[in-house]
Amino acid sequence: MIGEINTVGTTPSAQPLNPKGQLGKEEFLKMLVAQLKNQDPMNPMNGDEMAAQLAQFSSLEQLTNISQQLEAQATNQESLIASLHDTTAMGVLGKTVLAVGDQLELDGSGKGDVHFEVGGQGGLTTLRIFNEAGEEVGSRQLGFVGAGRHQAEVGSAAEDLPAGPYYFAVDVADASGKPVPARPLVQTRVDGVSYGPGGPILTAGTIEIPFGAIIRIATD
Repeated sequence: MIGEINTVGTTPSAQPLNPKGQLGKEEFLKMLVAQLKNQDPMNPMNGDEMAAQLAQFSSLEQLTNISQQLEAQATNQESLIASLHDTTAMGVLGKTVLAVGDQLELDGSGKGDVHFEVGGQGGLTTLRIFNEAGEEVGSRQLGFVGAGRHQAEVGSAAEDLPAGPYYFAVDVADASGKPVPARPLVQTRVDGVSYGPGGPILTAGTIEIPFGAIIRIATD
């Protein structure tokens, strides 16, 4: 066993380790050679023990090779996925997308729509609008909304709000007042693509949509 190798004349601090602080196949082989050099001539290592340690070394080498192959495959897959995302993102320019997101751009007219998805059996729904500082600046009741995807006018929630970027949320509660799962969605026409550490980012005015947040791409 690795833990039973007797390296005469060495100290634990002198044992070779790989950069990750783990015993690799090269370090194991060096320790085995050191053990053979420093063994007691009057009491040499027996054949069974030598065979066991060589078998252990072979297993370690195979596991190391498998690990390296899996890491290489993972890297290649990540590169392929990133390349596909980049290519697809360019093809979305000018198209209308539906994505997970809470960004909202108002033009100052008090008009506009929001999209959202409600879970469970639906419930009484409230639309809330926030400025970039996270302060609530408008809200309105949407009444009972069933489960599924919906579109609603911002209406009085955007009254007197100047043009600019905002955020929104929908709060849904069932008949007993318990919260019902809901998530905001963004539906907009893509006018640009930028690239960040996480991959391509679609833009539509002041709205930014990570490519991975897209739910649907319209065919128009």
